[in-house]
Amino acid sequence: MGLKEYVVRRLITAIPTLLAISVITFAIVHLAPGDPLQFFLALNPDTPPWMIEFLKRKYGLDRPLHEQYIKWLLMLLSGDLGYSYISGEPVSYMIGVRVWNTIKLTLTAELIALSISIPLGVISAVKSNSAVDHASRVFALMGVSMPVFWLGIMFIYVFSLWLGLFPTFGAATTGKVYSNIFEQWADELWHLALPALTLGLVRTAFLTRLVRSSVIGELQMDYVMTARMKGLKERVVIYKHVLRNALLPVVTVVGLSMGFMLGGAVITETVFAWPGMGRLAWWATLTRDYPVLMAITVIISTMVVLFNLVTDIVYALIDPRIKY
Repeated sequence: MGLKEYVVRRLITAIPTLLAISVITFAIVHLAPGDPLQFFLALNPDTPPWMIEFLKRKYGLDRPLHEQYIKWLLMLLSGDLGYSYISGEPVSYMIGVRVWNTIKLTLTAELIALSISIPLGVISAVKSNSAVDHASRVFALMGVSMPVFWLGIMFIYVFSLWLGLFPTFGAATTGKVYSNIFEQWADELWHLALPALTLGLVRTAFLTRLVRSSVIGELQMDYVMTARMKGLKERVVIYKHVLRNALLPVVTVVGLSMGFMLGGAVITETVFAWPGMGRLAWWATLTRDYPVLMAITVIISTMVVLFNLVTDIVYALIDPRIKY
């Protein structure tokens, strides 16, 4: 099977999955306690009763649940994500101004995690049961056990409030006029540092343990002994042969988890007031803003499918024995 045919087949088989996810999510968010108009009334207490009834009919909240879902699905297929029940803004605009911030945060966090975990995991595996290995395992255990919100708060306290090195919230300095694009990038990186480091270090702990165990398993293979008997340098054996095979499970985990990281950055975005999709999903959940919740669910589900597909392709590129 060729690559193009494989991609098309995977995308076609993903349609029923995405449809099932949308049905389940739609039912859960609508059956949960609370109503978006109740929150709208709480935010706008002077709204007359006739306006609430008008909004209920306008948004179709007086219709049966299955009719509401069909209406939403038809709008989605036409490219219309609808309007927020709370703010009245187009959902596509609300997500559009935030999705890049979430992607930027998660990708930077993943790069931090990989750049630390791969060399640390390899060193820990090669020098198994040494002081370096023990320190690495303690670091990994602490990272896995440490709640991300606690780590974020500690970073804010130490690096923002105590040392004054980084800002405490936001993706950029409010009201600042940049003289050039490089000044804007520097300001955005300055704000990105702590949230990305918080999310990245939590990932680093898990990936370090995964790389270590994978490398240790590969070091016990016969081809490693054969390579050493041929007189290859230890660095060549480790980084050209062992690491390439050891990265297969790492690629799988990274690829499968990237889509979930887009939605899993809710806590980090909330702690740092980062204007991303995770924070928007948190607010939409509190206010029962159905169109926003459904749009975010569809986007994250689609991202998970696409990252799974990319993982399969990269997996085959790393290991030529794997065919589509």
